[in-house]
Amino acid sequence: MQILFLMADGFEETESVTPFDYWQRGGLNVTLASISDSLSVTGKLGLRIQADTLLKDADLAQFDAIYLPGGGQGVKNLAASAAVEATIKQFDAQGKWIFAICAAPLVLSKAGILKDRKCTCFPGCEGDLVCKQFLTDRVVVDGKVITSCGAGSAEEFAFESLAQVAGREICEKIRKQVVAR
Repeated sequence: MQILFLMADGFEETESVTPFDYWQRGGLNVTLASISDSLSVTGKLGLRIQADTLLKDADLAQFDAIYLPGGGQGVKNLAASAAVEATIKQFDAQGKWIFAICAAPLVLSKAGILKDRKCTCFPGCEGDLVCKQFLTDRVVVDGKVITSCGAGSAEEFAFESLAQVAGREICEKIRKQVVAR
């Protein structure tokens, strides 16, 4: 399983590092792709991450899933990118997995892929969502789209995503490794 992990300046650190860590531990291959022209991406609290590639240079055919972390400015940067929107639409049309947390489901909504799906997002953002049904659950799975509500749910989100794509057995193995409840 290959995950295209979109990185934009202003990303939320917990929502980036936690899924990355757990997915890698679970045997998923995660490629960090900067949506800008620089491989260096800075989080909202100053964490600097060196992406593996630029989105514009990524071979999208090699990926099975896409992930959008939250973070106020990070989400604004993701939403402002035509390339991000086109990539989301392409992944959806091809039936690939799509993951988003915090305010990032707004980017999925902008791309039009939530209109027939239920989802969740950061509290207060739901008024800007166009979706079939908004839920206040911490993690929502609707087909191959998984959404979550924020940094505090990053671990649950990472585990549920891992369980969906790699199986519950792998998820439980990693849960025990990191001593999660």
